[in-house]
Amino acid sequence: MIKLEPLTGHHDRNGFDCGVGTLDNWLKHTALQHQGKGISRTFVAVPADDTVIDSWGQAGYALAVTSILGFYALASAFVLTDDLPTRHAKRLPRQIPVTRLGRLATRADMHGQGLGRLLLSDAVSRARLAAQSVGSAGLFVDAKNEAAARFYRQHEFTPTTDDPLKLFLPLW
Repeated sequence: MIKLEPLTGHHDRNGFDCGVGTLDNWLKHTALQHQGKGISRTFVAVPADDTVIDSWGQAGYALAVTSILGFYALASAFVLTDDLPTRHAKRLPRQIPVTRLGRLATRADMHGQGLGRLLLSDAVSRARLAAQSVGSAGLFVDAKNEAAARFYRQHEFTPTTDDPLKLFLPLW
């Protein structure tokens, strides 16, 4: 069992390794600073309790209660409708508010187990909830590479007109 919670100083950021240095470094050195300044909010997946830690330990995973299994970050942003997929840009003003999914990563030893899908689902849910109070037309993401873009496309994100690594998911 996994729980999702806001990043705090008690989480083991230094023990996280997703295999992508820029994402690891951002979590270790920047995420908490951005959170403190109100720039973005980072949410982490952690083991739900000691029973989970024990059972995963028997399967060969080295975990503690403070271990981060995965994370994502959300921020408010504006995009030009020119940057949206054509079918979503219709009848919108030139500039629209969106929620930006700035980062999403899972531990390298947990790739392929559905954790990324769980994190993305939680990010979409939080973005929709926030959009009910503060305007946001959708979720916008800059994929790091084609593999990441494929992951987002599998979850109904649409590539923008000019850049296949920029993707959009309408919230309405």
